[in-house]
Amino acid sequence: MSKHYFLAGNTDLSTIQKRLVFWFKEREYEIDYTEAEGVYLIQAKKSSKLRTITGTNIAFKIKLYWSNEPDAPGEFIFESSTGKWVSNLTGAGVSALFTGGITILTGIAGAAWTNLIESEIIEYMEDTLKFRKTKTLSDTTDNQVEYSKKSSSETTLDTPAVTASLPRDKAMQKVQQELVKIKDAFNNGILTADEFNMKKLALENKVDEYEIDFAVEQQSVKLKQALDQGILEQEEYQNKVMSLRDNIQQKIAKEQEERAKADKIVKLKAAFDNGILSQDEFDTKIAVLQF
Repeated sequence: MSKHYFLAGNTDLSTIQKRLVFWFKEREYEIDYTEAEGVYLIQAKKSSKLRTITGTNIAFKIKLYWSNEPDAPGEFIFESSTGKWVSNLTGAGVSALFTGGITILTGIAGAAWTNLIESEIIEYMEDTLKFRKTKTLSDTTDNQVEYSKKSSSETTLDTPAVTASLPRDKAMQKVQQELVKIKDAFNNGILTADEFNMKKLALENKVDEYEIDFAVEQQSVKLKQALDQGILEQEEYQNKVMSLRDNIQQKIAKEQEERAKADKIVKLKAAFDNGILSQDEFDTKIAVLQF
């Protein structure tokens, strides 16, 4: 996610950490926090219905540390990420907090949630704690970085990496990757023919779901960039995030309907050209499709 730079004034990082911990507790998050190597760490996970979105072991994570830039005394950095909840954070240290990233699908499903949480915390720090933000450095989300690392390490000659740019193409490649895995399981005697065919059919039926997930991820990143750049106000951003998935589902459903209609028109034209349909029959069927 992004690194946000703030001027702390006379406030120390321990106090800022405690205020943020209180912010999460007020919203009924399960939290853990510590300090290691001069870095103040927080992890928080929701114990209510949001677990169905983000997963039972997924946490929003924060690092607070001084920027140490000579021309900006008293400047600290707020850095966030999303990943697996770390047990015994006190003994785990800084590196453990930002390791163990989540899978791409969990990341997509929770993308709107994580962006919204980060934006609400930034607003709290500016409006309530009165810290002046000096700059924001946006980068690829940690979820995407974790996925890229996983893809590069797990990809084989038989398993294509997800490199396409369009959500539909990414969805098709994702399904193909998973098909390769269950095919290997079948060849190794782990799955029976019936089990393989059932899993294959289930995967093929997930293409639309995956397309929506990739489209949500792609659009949520753009919305967050627009917020960071001041193009969107906080309320505008939140409204767009909350309606994002529904809007994308409707858009994709309409695109699928248009593709199906185009395919039917091609088939009807072929039938007419081959004398299977008369001109009147062709015109009637075309009129029904265009209604």
